[in-house]
Amino acid sequence: MKTLENYNEKEKHLFPQLLGALVQYYTEGSIKSSWVDGLGEFFEEHSGKFDRSARGQFFTPTHICDLLAEITQPKGSSVNDCAAGSGRCLIAADRLDPNNRFQNFYTAQDIDHRCVKMCVINMVLYGMKGVVIHMDSICMNIYGGYRVYMPETGLGVIKLTPEECNYYLFEQVEKTTPKKAEPKPLQHQHTPEQLELLKILTA
Repeated sequence: MKTLENYNEKEKHLFPQLLGALVQYYTEGSIKSSWVDGLGEFFEEHSGKFDRSARGQFFTPTHICDLLAEITQPKGSSVNDCAAGSGRCLIAADRLDPNNRFQNFYTAQDIDHRCVKMCVINMVLYGMKGVVIHMDSICMNIYGGYRVYMPETGLGVIKLTPEECNYYLFEQVEKTTPKKAEPKPLQHQHTPEQLELLKILTA
């Protein structure tokens, strides 16, 4: 609602129409090619035009996202993308199997807050669950984020503090990651000469 204050009454009425067009584009596109990323496509095309620094941002092509998802085949796990953009790689992973949206928990991170919001909307439109965190993944500076719930829960999207984001990044992953058995130390078989030398050195 705060964003809408920048628009006049005539412009405000365009937003529901834009949302309807967006949902229609995603529905029709997903029927034809499993999934689409309309927000990411629009952003790639126009980010250089509207960004003061004129930096074009280019996301991973959809067919590469599909290939990466097929190689990893994430099922029943926590799936992370530390430079998610609009969430394409996570969407591709989710769309491999209809049950993935129930089994997987998706964690997305990006330094561009616009990309964070696009990723949130994409996860909502595809019915995915997880967190989208606004952060610098290299310096590990966390600025905030969003918890995205599956639409069936009715919980929608909840804004997260940096501390809550930190929990999803580290504590939750540690709790859900199976503990690996500690490697046993190697048992060396010493020769009589080596044993004699050890006695001298430790005397």
